[in-house]
Amino acid sequence: MGDENDRAVFLAAHDVSRETLGRLDSVITTLDDWRLKSNLIGPREWPHIWQRHVWDCLQLLDHIPETARVVDLGSGAGFPGLIIAAARPQGHVTMIESVGKKAAFLRAAVLAAHLPADVIQSRVESAEAGPADIITARAFAPLPRLLDFSAPWMKNGATGLFLKGERWEEELTDARQRWNFAYEAIPSRSGGSGVVLIVRELRGGDEA
Repeated sequence: MGDENDRAVFLAAHDVSRETLGRLDSVITTLDDWRLKSNLIGPREWPHIWQRHVWDCLQLLDHIPETARVVDLGSGAGFPGLIIAAARPQGHVTMIESVGKKAAFLRAAVLAAHLPADVIQSRVESAEAGPADIITARAFAPLPRLLDFSAPWMKNGATGLFLKGERWEEELTDARQRWNFAYEAIPSRSGGSGVVLIVRELRGGDEA
């Protein structure tokens, strides 16, 4: 279940239901089983898995309706896709991941935690854009490229919900040279100078 002290600090600071915590524990336990053999997360990050990674993803829940259909791009170690699925059992998360070992881990975590989620092993640009309300990504691609990947869903009405680091303003400037969109940048509650970037009404790209 990760570092016990890190988990205890997380629980003391954040209100998580017993049912959600049980699912999160199953996800993190599965990640521990897979993390070294699949290069999922570095050893220096593991002691901070709850405070630095789980909490970073959970702050997205403020912007995700209970029954939302979420598509998570480049899911990797499951942040935020697995975390959203654990906390939104009435919704559904589709995770898209191109690397076979990482996709296998994601499927194992979905089964272990009984999550309302599925995994598509594919390059994001080759995946079929099915119905979606929310598109998420964390540490996947700079915003201009991320909007390229997200466009098939967002042009059908989905909202982009992206965790971005300290260079988010630079990425935003670059993206606006090619895309038109409305956005809101909400300071991250997990520390640092990053933001939760909400993107709507995407237009442009190939149409520009």
